[in-house]
Amino acid sequence: MQRLQKLPDSDYRVPVDVPYVAQFATPDLIYAYIHAGLHGRDDPDWRSFGAADPDQYTFWAHRSCAIACVKMAADAWNGASSRPMWTLVQDGLALGGYRTHDEAGHFVDEGWFYPAILDLAKQNALESRGMAYASLPDVCEAIRDGWLVAAAVTPELGERGPLLRYDGHFVLVYAFQWHNGRCVALELHNPSGRYEELRAGAVIDSRRFGQAFAHRFIAFRGQQ
Repeated sequence: MQRLQKLPDSDYRVPVDVPYVAQFATPDLIYAYIHAGLHGRDDPDWRSFGAADPDQYTFWAHRSCAIACVKMAADAWNGASSRPMWTLVQDGLALGGYRTHDEAGHFVDEGWFYPAILDLAKQNALESRGMAYASLPDVCEAIRDGWLVAAAVTPELGERGPLLRYDGHFVLVYAFQWHNGRCVALELHNPSGRYEELRAGAVIDSRRFGQAFAHRFIAFRGQQ
């Protein structure tokens, strides 16, 4: 916090426009995917994800928040990308980023692993760095210094109700509001926001964000 003590009251944001990317093909259907068990075959736009079939799409769309954050960062810093989400998922898998089965063939569902996300970012012309035991001022300082911040949070940050879980999701933070020596709100893109106001350009009160924040992040910027 000391490093930001003299920060003037203002809105701070990264110096690039950040396009929104949802982890599901049709953002307006995210609520149904999460709460009504919608399958990709019933999403008319599932092919835009790039997967070979609806089953493949449905499985990985539920597991691609970190990939969506990498794509948003790459599109922001390097210009709009034509690479579909599925291509980035495949690249991440090739880097050992996700483990779906153990040595005995049992389903384990573990990932995305931090080193693979850093390698995937590098493949997409991004610098990246991570921080564990991160505080809210650490997030603000990174944004002030020009980094996009993929923050680990509870998936419930995309809901309107109470926050009952911890960790398990990534959102991309690109701006914050600073007033009277503290962060009062953050602006972010949530790849699985259930409601329109909690997806692209969601403004989250700092107290609510702090309750959701797992104190880890991966920051991205264009290669210098």
